[in-house]
Amino acid sequence: MTASLHILLNGASAALIIFTASAAVASFFTQSSTARVIASVVLVLATLLIPISTRSVFEWTVSAVGRLSLPGLVLLLALAVSATTGQRIGRSAEFRFAALMLAVAGLVLYPAATGFLNYDTYMLGYSGYLLPSATALMMAYAIFRGYRLMAVVLNVAIAAFLLGIGESRNFWDYVIDPVAWIIGCGTWVAVATGFLLTRIVKPANVLAPSQPSSGIGETPISHRCPPKSSAA
Repeated sequence: MTASLHILLNGASAALIIFTASAAVASFFTQSSTARVIASVVLVLATLLIPISTRSVFEWTVSAVGRLSLPGLVLLLALAVSATTGQRIGRSAEFRFAALMLAVAGLVLYPAATGFLNYDTYMLGYSGYLLPSATALMMAYAIFRGYRLMAVVLNVAIAAFLLGIGESRNFWDYVIDPVAWIIGCGTWVAVATGFLLTRIVKPANVLAPSQPSSGIGETPISHRCPPKSSAA
């Protein structure tokens, strides 16, 4: 039963990634949410049939991505909804905060875990109080700001770790994954780019000289206010 659950979760992660990417591409060609969903489902099914060597494209995706963390899965699900409906998920303060936390966590974890730093921060997920304390502070802030979904997701991730539901025994794997980190970084690159463009474009429009009037269709000044006739 546990092995079947692992296979199902791994497959769901890969399917959601393919679905979201397909919906994002389809959004350039159609405004219909139904058409985007149909195109994305068709592509997911196609990856099951297209072979690469001895495995299908879908199986290669599963092996390459593995299982997403719960926060990463929820973040990707929000992007999937945004890609299919056209809603701008970046306007949500809760989404931006979650993306920022995942981006920062990835900057703490991955450079050290890949050998760019002398200390391997991945080891913090096996023991100690630093990572659980940081997660508790983040959860407390989410509750304080009213980010209920984020607080629930973190609680479920902690419960999954304590119950040993996942394959890993490292707490990092329950709160972040590479896909979630990419989404978090990409979200804030887009937010920062939009902010800079707003700061640059708007002042340019304000300072731009007004266009001189062509005079077409306007009454000449001399005809607007005829001079008063002088007294005889």
